[in-house]
Amino acid sequence: MSTGQRKNARQNNRKQLGPNETDTVRKSAVRKTEGMITQYPMSSALVMFGVGLGLGVAIGSILCSVAAPPPSFGQRAELAAEKLGRQMLDAIAGVLPQSIARHVA
Repeated sequence: MSTGQRKNARQNNRKQLGPNETDTVRKSAVRKTEGMITQYPMSSALVMFGVGLGLGVAIGSILCSVAAPPPSFGQRAELAAEKLGRQMLDAIAGVLPQSIARHVA
């Protein structure tokens, strides 16, 4: 059965339910859920607490994640100068004898 045929089969199943039948299905689902909650109240409360905590942390991290501002021109120039200086020292250390190169780098 192809994907298109499965989709059509699902749509046909949905179309066959009338408005009263969908209400019956919904009420049945609500009754089953209420039954589970009354049978396992502590587990239900802990699950809902965990779900709420997880959602709160996720939403909080999304809202509070502030992107670091891009470095200013002065900061970029300073970083570039440090990098260039390090490259120059490394190049000089590569040419000098070992005993002197230890003091340069």
